[in-house]
Amino acid sequence: MKITGIETIPFRIALKKVTVWARGKQDAAEHVLVKVHTDAGITGIAEAPPRPSIYGESIASIKFAIDKWLSPLVAGTDPFEIEKMWDKFDLIAANNTAKGAMDIALYDIMGKALGIPCYKLAGAFTDTVRLSWCVNLNPVEKMVEEGQEMMEKHGIRTMKLKVGIEPKKDLEMVKAMRHALGDDVVLYVDANQGYDPFTAVRMVEQMMDYNIAMIEEPCPVWDISGRQMVAARIPIPWMGDESCPTPPDAKRQIEAGARVISIKTARTGFTQSRRIIHLCEVNGVRNVHGLQGDTGIGSIASAHVCAGYKNTSFYYPSEASFFLIMEDDLLQVPLVVKDGCLKLSDKPGLGVEIDEAKLRKYAI
Repeated sequence: MKITGIETIPFRIALKKVTVWARGKQDAAEHVLVKVHTDAGITGIAEAPPRPSIYGESIASIKFAIDKWLSPLVAGTDPFEIEKMWDKFDLIAANNTAKGAMDIALYDIMGKALGIPCYKLAGAFTDTVRLSWCVNLNPVEKMVEEGQEMMEKHGIRTMKLKVGIEPKKDLEMVKAMRHALGDDVVLYVDANQGYDPFTAVRMVEQMMDYNIAMIEEPCPVWDISGRQMVAARIPIPWMGDESCPTPPDAKRQIEAGARVISIKTARTGFTQSRRIIHLCEVNGVRNVHGLQGDTGIGSIASAHVCAGYKNTSFYYPSEASFFLIMEDDLLQVPLVVKDGCLKLSDKPGLGVEIDEAKLRKYAI
């Protein structure tokens, strides 16, 4: 089996509400659908979500990188030759989600060719992924309402709270969420690098009164000594996310004191995700499977990686629930969350198909 062609199709699907965090905001998923075709008639799919403020990518740059750089490197290659392809990908700097999407599509092809789901290719620790929900920055009462809605409608009982812009409001919000949602709901906060190290320590000390489980990206990525100070002074873990787009980046953050590392399949595919997961395992560091603003396509890919490994699925719920805030999706059969969980099927590959009529509707 050989790769015969690659399609890159930008699309836009609106969100039900604007999402806000310390480094930006979003009102729609403006992503790139990637299709990798083979001479066996098998097509692999993936979603590439740009994050200009984090990776520097855009839908235009992702499309260009795949069409002009990555596609020629893999043309005529056997989709199973992943190591050879990553050796070629490494010739191109950065372009994380472009490479990640290529990798995901190749695993979709491999699963379809073998007749098994991708989570079994990854390791098959489980077939059921627990989900958390990211409550974005809004007036406190709106954030409380959102958390309650996700509990009542979908059974989700772990909430990530966006902080990092207004410390006083952040503390009020954490207090309000704890009182409204109850003591058995897990809460953790994500500053998206919005605090300086001293503010991060002070805020964690105050938020501990409301039993937060950890803080994500407490201060700027470049401030390694500040991150080490935070790790030494707080009694809960801090998690690296946008600071960890590659395995060497994850290694640096572990050395800086991170005790949890976020895995985002969109930027590391199956291959690089596995390398980061094993790096974390041998260093006693746990993983959270993070969200990347994905539609159902990216979410199901994330769920397969998450289900493949104990370190990603046993300790913390996955954040791959962002598709619940989408106005629509590109999938023929929408994903379903029941009792706070996403159950993976035994259909081969990613186990999902694109609704071509919807793709034509939302294509940019």
